[in-house]
Amino acid sequence: MSAKPEERTVAVIGAGPRGTSFLERLLGAVEHGHRDAASVLLRIIVIDPGPHGPGRVWNPRQSPLYLMNTPASFPTAAPAGQTQARLPASSVSRSFAQWREGHAAEATASPVRTDSFEPPVFHGVDHGGADTDYPTRAAYGQYLSWLHTEVCAALQRHAGISVEQRRAEVTSLSRAGAGYELVLDDDVAHVRADQVVLALGHIPAGLNETGEHFTAVAQELGLRYQAPAIPTDVDYHALPAGENVLVRGMGLNFFDLMIQASVGRGGVFHEHPDRPAGQRLEYLATGDEPHLVAGSRRGTPYRGKSTALTTAPGFAPVGVTLHHLTAEAIAAAERRHDVLDFSAHLWPLIQRDVLRTYYRTLIRVAPELFGEGFPGTLDELLADTHLGEAVLRTRGHHLLREHAPDVLWFDIRSLGRPFGELTFDSAEQYQQHMETYLEDDAATSAAGVRSPVKMAIGALHLARMEVKALISQGRVSQASQISEIEGWFESLVEGLASGPPLQRIEELAALVRSGVVEFLGPEPIFDVDRETGCFTAESPAVAAPTYQARWLLEAMMPANRVQLSRSPLVAGLLRSGLARPRELADASGAPRAGKGFDVTPPPHRLIPADGAQPEEIYVLGLQLSSVQWGTAIAAEAGGDAESSARTLADADAAARAVLAGPAA
Repeated sequence: MSAKPEERTVAVIGAGPRGTSFLERLLGAVEHGHRDAASVLLRIIVIDPGPHGPGRVWNPRQSPLYLMNTPASFPTAAPAGQTQARLPASSVSRSFAQWREGHAAEATASPVRTDSFEPPVFHGVDHGGADTDYPTRAAYGQYLSWLHTEVCAALQRHAGISVEQRRAEVTSLSRAGAGYELVLDDDVAHVRADQVVLALGHIPAGLNETGEHFTAVAQELGLRYQAPAIPTDVDYHALPAGENVLVRGMGLNFFDLMIQASVGRGGVFHEHPDRPAGQRLEYLATGDEPHLVAGSRRGTPYRGKSTALTTAPGFAPVGVTLHHLTAEAIAAAERRHDVLDFSAHLWPLIQRDVLRTYYRTLIRVAPELFGEGFPGTLDELLADTHLGEAVLRTRGHHLLREHAPDVLWFDIRSLGRPFGELTFDSAEQYQQHMETYLEDDAATSAAGVRSPVKMAIGALHLARMEVKALISQGRVSQASQISEIEGWFESLVEGLASGPPLQRIEELAALVRSGVVEFLGPEPIFDVDRETGCFTAESPAVAAPTYQARWLLEAMMPANRVQLSRSPLVAGLLRSGLARPRELADASGAPRAGKGFDVTPPPHRLIPADGAQPEEIYVLGLQLSSVQWGTAIAAEAGGDAESSARTLADADAAARAVLAGPAA
C-alpha cells in the first residue's frame, strides 16, 4: 500500500512582478521534473490586497500618462532569450515585448481610466508598438496580469497542485509549530503555511526627521505636505491651479508629477519637427496648471536616456564594451587584495572605460579635432593602472594639449555636479541656464551613438551592472559599499543613466519655456516661515527672493529600509525576532544596520534575530537591498542571470528550494 502524500502549504505574500516571477519559476521547475508529484500535494496561497500580477505600481487601471523607464524590449517577469540558457523556460515564459507582439490588440487598447480629466492629446508623439518605444506602465501591468493568470492556471493543471488567491494584506506572521501562521485583514480564517515567500515590493515607510517636522508644521499651519509616495498613491488633482508648489527631488517621480500637472490638466504639447532637439515641443497651457518650483541637490533633473539602439545583455548602446573593467582585471585585483574596494580597485577601471568610450566616440564623429597617434597614446595612458585619478587627469590634460588642443578633458564626475561652483545673479538667469541645459541634454540623447557624452554614460551604466553582480556575490567590501557606492557613486550613476526617455526632457523644456516649471538651483534649502505661514525654498547659488508656497511635495519613493517600514508585517517580523536587518561594517569597523533583511546566500532565507537556523521564509526584491545593490524593478529580457536578470535567478532559486521541501 502506497504512503499517503505529504501535504504542504506555501504562502506567497505579494502578487506583483516578483511574486509572479516566483510562480512562473515554480511552474518551470515543475515542468522540468523538479517535483515528486506522487509524494507531495502542494497548496499555494497567493496573498496581496492589490491586483494580482501587476500589484499597485503596475495597476492596469492607472493613468496612461505614466510611462515606463525602459523601452519595450527590456522588461520581463519570466526568462526570455539568452536568459533561458541558465533558467529554463516554462510553458508560458514570455517577455513583455513577446507578449505585446502576440497580443497587439489587447496591449494597444486604452486601459480603463480612473482620472477625472479627458484623455490627453499628443501631437506628433508616437506611442506605437515598436520595441524601442517607452510603453505605458498600464500596458506593462496588462502583461503582468496575463502572465499571472496563465501561470496560475498552468500550475493547477498539474496533479496535486492547487492555487488560491486572497485579496488581503498580511498583518502578522509568526511561528506555529514546524510552520507559520499568517493573520490577514480580510476577517477570514488565518492561514497556516509550511513555507513563505516574501515578495513585498514597495511598502509604506516612516519619515525622517525633516519629513516628520514638515508633517507637523503642515497640520499646525494649515499647509499641505505630500510625503514620499508611489505616484499612483498621490492625488495630483488636488494641487492648486496657478499657485506655487514646491517640489523636492527631480528624479523619476518628478517627471510623473510634471506630466500630471500639465497634460493631466488638459494641456497639450504641439510638435515642431523642423526645430532642433530640445526645442521641438510647444506647450499649450489651459491656465489650470500649478506652478511647479523644483529643486534637487545637483540642481538639475535626471538626464534623459539616449535614443541609441541597445544590445542585450547589459542594456548598453551598440558599440559600448568594457575594455578595462573585465573579469580578468577584477580577478587579478582579488588575487592581490582579497576583497575588492570600490575606489581603489573598481572605480579606476570604470573611469578608464568611460574615458576610452568618450574619446573613441568623439574621434569617430569629429576626427579633425585630433592629431595622428592620439588613440594609441590615449590607450597607453589608460593602460597604466598605477596612475591615480588626479595624476591621470593631469597627464590627460597634457596629452590633449599636444594632440587635440581644442578638446577638453572629460570628467564624468562633473556631470553629477553640472554647475560646479557657479553662481547666478537672478532666478531669471538660472532659468535661462536650465533651458540651455535641457536643450543640450535632449540634443545629446537624440544624437544616439554619435554623442560622446551619452555613449560614455552607457559605459558607466554597463559598469554599474558588473558592480551589481560583484556586490551580490559578496566580493566588494562592506565599508566601500557604504562610504563609496552608497556615498557618491549611486547618486552619480542614477542621475546620469537612470533618467526618463527623451520625450520627457523635450516636454520639460517646453514646460520651462511656458512658465509652468521653474527651477530653484543647486543645493536648495526647504524650510518653513512661521511669520508668513508658508513653506519656503531657496538656493544658495542663486541670488533670488525666497520662494513661498502652501504646498510642499516630495517627488520621490518611500525609503527602502526595513527599519523604517510602516508595514505591520515587516515591523512584526523585526519585533518578534523572526527577522533582523543585515548589519554592515563601515570604514571604522563600527556596525551599521543595512537597508534590507539579513538573509542567507541564494535562495535568500530570513536569518532570525538570534542567528539560529534560517527560517523557511524566502525573500525576493527590495528587501534584499543589503545584499544586492540597486534591486531592479524588472529583469532584462535576455539578460545575464548574475546581473540584469538577477531577480529571475533569485525567484528560480527560491522556487527550487520550495519544491525540495523544508530544510532539515
